[in-house]
Amino acid sequence: MSMNANTAAKLKNVIYVSILGGVIGPLFTCIAFGFDLERAIKGIVAGVLISSMSAYFETFVFRGKLKKLKFSIVLLLRTLTYISIISFSVLMVWVAHEAMLNSRGIIDTILTDDFGNFITKTFPYIFIFSFSFSFLVNFLVQINDLLGKGVLLNYITGRYHKPKIEERFFMFLDLESSTTIAETIGPVKYHEFMNSYFFDINDPIIASKGEIYQYAGDEVIISWKKNNGIKDANCIKCYFDIRDKIEYLQQRYIKEFGLIPGFKAGIHFGEVVIGEVGDSRKEIVFHGDVLNTASRIQGQAKVLNKQLLISEDALKCLDLNNRFRSSELGKYKLKGKEIETVIYEVNK
Repeated sequence: MSMNANTAAKLKNVIYVSILGGVIGPLFTCIAFGFDLERAIKGIVAGVLISSMSAYFETFVFRGKLKKLKFSIVLLLRTLTYISIISFSVLMVWVAHEAMLNSRGIIDTILTDDFGNFITKTFPYIFIFSFSFSFLVNFLVQINDLLGKGVLLNYITGRYHKPKIEERFFMFLDLESSTTIAETIGPVKYHEFMNSYFFDINDPIIASKGEIYQYAGDEVIISWKKNNGIKDANCIKCYFDIRDKIEYLQQRYIKEFGLIPGFKAGIHFGEVVIGEVGDSRKEIVFHGDVLNTASRIQGQAKVLNKQLLISEDALKCLDLNNRFRSSELGKYKLKGKEIETVIYEVNK
């Protein structure tokens, strides 16, 4: 996805969230304070203001500028931002409504006793609510980011407390020449390099509906539910979006690390068992031959010096729709497997 297309998609999300806020705002107002046309209108305006500003900060600020900061710093900044947004929106709606109702200017309205009473008697409750709500929501968001997309909700709902069988696509994305890079730039700089790489490839993964299952050394394991992987050939599109993103950032990588990350990938599809494991440290894990095969296909990409390989089982589920080209490389007896696997190379 190009940078302009990515920005357009983000703006579209902000608009959708704003519309949702315009629906939730009056509903919350009327449920909490009783139905009244004026309250409903205030609820719509406040809902749109709060949701649009929150969505903007979530999309363009928090996911970019703050994501490399410490947990506690990000939590504090996010909480303060949400408090400011909610407080500002409520104050603006109140002042604008009173100004129009009494045919006064904004400044004159702020100087009235009614505004003073609102600030001293009503607003403190709004502030306490905004603080509690902002802290709780942002704490949960931060925890969800640490655990991985959707993992916290899966734990809370107990979705995988009992193991389930799902059909999924898996991509093993492996960094090239990682040992040489580590020896060249040193361990601390190598950690910074890997951290930047993992951060930079995150957006293309999320945009393709992918889920980061694991970071395993210099390797990233990405998973798609069947429908998400099939839609727009997301499991393949993801690889090329990552490549485009790294190419776009190549000058920054050269400046900071003196090199550009390269990577090879293998994709496979099939049934896996997914469930919770562990006691003092719980995880939601996948078990099944699909992961082993995807890993072996990625290893074959190294052997054949190809960038992206995919199994026949995965490819036959997808409609490449002239956006990508596939070419059969033949049957290979992958390490640890008795049955040969038909492998294809994919290019743009």
